[in-house]
Amino acid sequence: MEIIRANKLCKYYGKGDNIVKAADEIDLTIEKGEFVAIVGASGSGKSTLLHMLGCLDKPTSGEIFIDGEDIAKYKDDALAMTRRRKIGFVFQQYNLIPVLTVRENIEMPVLLDDVKPDKEYIDDLIDMLGLKKREKHLPNQLSGGQQQRVSIARALANKPQIIFADEPTGNLDRKNGLEVVELLKASAKKYEQTLVLITHEMSVANAADRVIELSDGKIVSDSKEA
Repeated sequence: MEIIRANKLCKYYGKGDNIVKAADEIDLTIEKGEFVAIVGASGSGKSTLLHMLGCLDKPTSGEIFIDGEDIAKYKDDALAMTRRRKIGFVFQQYNLIPVLTVRENIEMPVLLDDVKPDKEYIDDLIDMLGLKKREKHLPNQLSGGQQQRVSIARALANKPQIIFADEPTGNLDRKNGLEVVELLKASAKKYEQTLVLITHEMSVANAADRVIELSDGKIVSDSKEA
């Protein structure tokens, strides 16, 4: 059952001879529960694609369906609601609020949506990610790997259907990076979520069910079709 579908998806910048085709007529379908890694050189269009699929940016043309809804023509308010209720993000930068504890950082997106946090679920996240002894700590009292775990828990706090991770291991050493990927994979499986991860590291990409390679805004290989 598909959860993401893109048809002839384009994102162009500039005009005429100066046009940059960051995404160029991309066709893509991702099934519910898949773990997909998107790889490619710098400037290949992978972050642009993730931002459009994740409702952070609008395409120049084409269609994007998230859970059956065509979001490509959504206005900003509708995109924001889709992000809050269906999508979780993990970025290279942890973006934690320094004056909030681990638990407060995790619960923040739920509270922003005027919803009472599910204590049992949050407790389960904290325990699964190895943060039980750190939940009252501030971000500056944590290691980089622990901060990234908090950002993962925060992304999962709203019980999203899809997790988008943009270079989540970029600020971590190899050991912590692979550990974070395994945690993302395990949490997505446990909560029956779809995971789409951008990386330039093949050791990270190889943990995925499927690897899609982009070049010059186009899909040049897809292991699902191999």
